[in-house]
Amino acid sequence: MEHKERDDSLKPIRNDAVIALEAISLPKEASILDVGTGAGNFAIALALEGYDVLTGEPESDATHYARQNWQENAAAYGVQDKIRFQAFDASDMPFEKWRFDAVFFFGVLHHVDEDKRAAVFNEALRVAKPNGAAVFFEPRHALLEKIWVDDPGHPLAADPSHYVDGKDIRERRFEGAMMDIFIYERANASA
Repeated sequence: MEHKERDDSLKPIRNDAVIALEAISLPKEASILDVGTGAGNFAIALALEGYDVLTGEPESDATHYARQNWQENAAAYGVQDKIRFQAFDASDMPFEKWRFDAVFFFGVLHHVDEDKRAAVFNEALRVAKPNGAAVFFEPRHALLEKIWVDDPGHPLAADPSHYVDGKDIRERRFEGAMMDIFIYERANASA
């Protein structure tokens, strides 16, 4: 019964993940980075869709949503072998340029200090392959209202488009069940 309850709680996350995955036509063998591990929910959603995922967050992050037992959660779904963890700072990622087919930020950007958001956005584009995507999920207002009941200090959603800064980037937006989904791809895939 516990597994069923977990499946039901993950369903809206999986639904939003599928919207993005279909929009970017991500093949199952794609290299994926999930930024902001938390409880592992988004990495688990990706793994349940058949993807291998590298996830991470700063080792020093002591906020309410960080440093949770994502391994136990992944094991409950039987996907612990599809997820790897590496600690890193999203504003200065330790990955080579063009390493990933997709870089996902599920409910992360609004938790990043405003003065670091442009660097995080730029790093996402740097580590995404020329024909890859950086995908940001930011909470819709209805979700924020639910969150504020238990976490009244939770920040408002961020708008990643504020950080495009004249780059040759194509933006697509989708409305998910929980999140607004922002997809950024290079307009010139050979750049």
